Amino acid sequence: MQLSSQSSASPHARRVVLLVLDGLRADLVGNPLFPHLTRLQALSACTTEATTVLPSVTAVAMTSLLSGLSPMDHGVDSDRFRVPTPRVPMTTLPHAVVAAGLPASGVVRSVPWLLRNMANRIVRTLGLQHTTFAAANAHVLLAAATPALREQHTGLIVMHWPDCDTIGHSAGWMSTAYLTAVSRMDHALGMLLEELEGTLEDTLLLALADHGGGGRVATHHDSAHPFDCTIPIFLHGAGIRPQQLPSGLTLLDVPATVLYALGIAVPRSYAGTPITQAFHAEVLDFSATAA
Repeated sequence: MQLSSQSSASPHARRVVLLVLDGLRADLVGNPLFPHLTRLQALSACTTEATTVLPSVTAVAMTSLLSGLSPMDHGVDSDRFRVPTPRVPMTTLPHAVVAAGLPASGVVRSVPWLLRNMANRIVRTLGLQHTTFAAANAHVLLAAATPALREQHTGLIVMHWPDCDTIGHSAGWMSTAYLTAVSRMDHALGMLLEELEGTLEDTLLLALADHGGGGRVATHHDSAHPFDCTIPIFLHGAGIRPQQLPSGLTLLDVPATVLYALGIAVPRSYAGTPITQAFHAEVLDFSATAA
């Protein structure tokens, strides 16, 4: 494994909960209709001006998020989920966590039975040790994740909530139905924040959208339009100094930040860099050498 010098000699967190709010428009953060997003923004080191990868679709973004690679390098280039065909050595985020002796688990939406073998193959390739599949609803997915949230005290827990994206494709981003879906997801977020309360000395919640939507086409998000490509990123909990993060951050910085928070050196293949400014300065350490 080739590693970068951008790592933390001492971890900021014992575990990271990585939450993907699929299709959440960044311009809704701070809207009083969604009090838990507003609360998370106030508690976090955050930005509502980060950008996702292109094409701005879930399969591409999730593969980048879990591999650390740009779409050009991981080979997934459409909204069809498939096993990556990387052009460069690939050390996925879960693999890096597991290699450091920590657990990595995931809770994601269930898929039709005809696709389950492929889904399991993709999950194994990406390196999640244990994956729970549940109905495509934030509340159901949170309930499915609760055992891990209460019992897995170290490593990485990945959650993907698809509510906003599902309704956005059917009714349109910013439609009444879409805003209702955001409200339901916001309620689930409040439940998650309550669940994590009392653990945040050791737990980092890193939440983000994979893309926005409704830019060029009301019911889609596959374009370079700012409404499609702009995403929020929130870092809340262990080691974090609440603040407004600077512009220029991207989804590709998130996997590097997860490893940085856990004290794991970042593979050289990763396209992004850790968001070190989000953390308290007294624990920063750049002394690790490249392997």
